[in-house]
Amino acid sequence: MDKKQKTKVRLVQAAADIFSEKGFREATVAEICEQAEANIAAVNYHFGDKSSLYKAVWDYLHQATLEQFPVPETHTEIGAERWLRQFLRSRLMRIMAEGPSGLYPKLIHREMTEITAEHEYLFVTYLRPNRLRVRSAIADFIEQSISEEQLSVATLNFMGVHISMNVGYQKHIKNPALQKKFPANLNSEILLQQAESFAIGGLKEVKKGLNS
Repeated sequence: MDKKQKTKVRLVQAAADIFSEKGFREATVAEICEQAEANIAAVNYHFGDKSSLYKAVWDYLHQATLEQFPVPETHTEIGAERWLRQFLRSRLMRIMAEGPSGLYPKLIHREMTEITAEHEYLFVTYLRPNRLRVRSAIADFIEQSISEEQLSVATLNFMGVHISMNVGYQKHIKNPALQKKFPANLNSEILLQQAESFAIGGLKEVKKGLNS
């Protein structure tokens, strides 16, 4: 890796830390460059502007998460229920992960609460595809005719398990007064098992209801 490439990587890594901690608006190019040990002109040289650097951070963290917590692209390889369990587990594990994978849910939480001008691009590129994959897996898991409205609600409820967990985790983890509501030393395997049981059990009830 040459010197220019190393500088680019350092900028993305520093920006990942700062954007996920402060959000896009509060983060400054100056502090990102200071942490990356690069001059301010380097951001314009490598990325063009702060917004492009922000998008590069999303791609970097997204790829890092896929590598650490891989899930098959579609459920057809391993079956709908197994895929849904793996998908949910991977999302919950990264919430409590260290390093880049742990920064990604933080960054998502920031973006969803402090929407930026890049929101539509980020949603379409990184978030919507997951919802569509989950929706497809749920449709096959149900194994019978289900209305579009019912399928949408089932998808929303399934996704809500890890989304609400992330919101709670990011809100409470650094606030001593609130940590007792969401303890940092929570046994993650218990959390994962119960979340899986809750989410899959809910889908089984939906399926049962369609048979009534």
